[in-house]
Amino acid sequence: MTIPGKPPAPTDVVHHIGIAVADLGSSMDFYRSIFGLIPGPIIVREDIGVRGCFVPIGNTNLELLQGSGPGSSISMHVEEKGEGLHHVCFEIEGIEEKLKTLDSLGIDLRDRVPRKGLMGGDIGFLSPSAARGVLIELAQHDH
Repeated sequence: MTIPGKPPAPTDVVHHIGIAVADLGSSMDFYRSIFGLIPGPIIVREDIGVRGCFVPIGNTNLELLQGSGPGSSISMHVEEKGEGLHHVCFEIEGIEEKLKTLDSLGIDLRDRVPRKGLMGGDIGFLSPSAARGVLIELAQHDH
């Protein structure tokens, strides 16, 4: 799909790349020991069924995500597809307005209104079908 005119959700920042993992601790150890990257603190969000951390790298982050139980979406993702790339997150401004605009343009969304992400910012996901199989997260964080 090509949308003429001004892009409806402009960005120039990849905030993070989400990676689904089966064992958060060993994944943190891998990035630390192989690349010298220092993972941030583990964040537990039982309300969304996730344990995770952000690993800063340059101007972006890796977001390591482990499901906190067998019924969590990350656990089910790992069970069905294995560990690996889960999503790409773009930082945007005015997320609520942008989601409404994308919805009005017929872009397939998982979230039509923002919700709180692991880091506490407002987030919303496009459906993978909107981006040829890639799960895209939009996020707005206080800086």
